[in-house]
Amino acid sequence: MRRLQALVFVIGVAACGGAARGPDTAGASSSGDTTGPASSGSGSATPNVVAPIGKPIAASAMASDLTALGLDPKALPPLDKLAPEKLRQVMKTFSKALGTNCNGCHDPNDFRAPTPNKRIASKMWNFYVRGLAMEDGSPLYCDSCHGGREHFLDRHDEKGLRAWMDANFVSKLKTVNGQPHSCESCHGDPFQPKFLAAWAKK
Repeated sequence: MRRLQALVFVIGVAACGGAARGPDTAGASSSGDTTGPASSGSGSATPNVVAPIGKPIAASAMASDLTALGLDPKALPPLDKLAPEKLRQVMKTFSKALGTNCNGCHDPNDFRAPTPNKRIASKMWNFYVRGLAMEDGSPLYCDSCHGGREHFLDRHDEKGLRAWMDANFVSKLKTVNGQPHSCESCHGDPFQPKFLAAWAKK
């Protein structure tokens, strides 16, 4: 249960002022490797904002993978509308984008069984992948944030992480339906720092 919550789901636990947690440092170098300054949606540089781990979020590099499956990366259907064989092919893109395997979501003893991680993945698909896009309209997908890493954020610096999330998850994204986008788009109002825990139960 913890794997995808931390994975798909780090996004929510500490975002924009979320509750503090221990560092999530998978993939970080011993020197605290970071990237250069992230830019805001306006195109101007945001000083002193760096990705704790990995690069800033970007348009999906997997659009061609989805197109090869006969899907439009900018207009993906709900998961429950995909034919079983197509759904299995899409799930292979999850593994590639997240650097994990089937057991990251599925009960290995019963793949059909509901699990907290399957519920989170489904909501992530509908809310993030289908509901948001890059500011220029380029498609967002699992790899846009994870980039092949199950855990992609280092949360040892909560203040820095809040700034990074604002520069990336807010300034670089927009809603597909044209509604305003802010921290509350994910966390709600009143603000719920651990909204993924609720997603896991529903």
